[in-house]
Amino acid sequence: MHEVMSLEEVEKILEDTKEAIEYQKQIDDLLAGCLKEEDEDAVLAELETLTQGEDTALSELPTDPPPAAPEGGTEIKTEREMLVA
Repeated sequence: MHEVMSLEEVEKILEDTKEAIEYQKQIDDLLAGCLKEEDEDAVLAELETLTQGEDTALSELPTDPPPAAPEGGTEIKTEREMLVA
């Protein structure tokens, strides 16, 4: 393994992984609703900036019926079945 990677490369990978874990924790906290009041205010202000001037009207949904399924139906294969085939 020492021939494939140097100690510096391993340390860089470990540091990158640590930073990614910290970033994911921040995202998890945001999704869980663990925002402090000043954080929530900053997020709302950024959202307002991003959506300012945008047309927020929803597009119209299609009214046509979906196409009919092909004769014989459709078969959904599992990943394992696809690998075997």
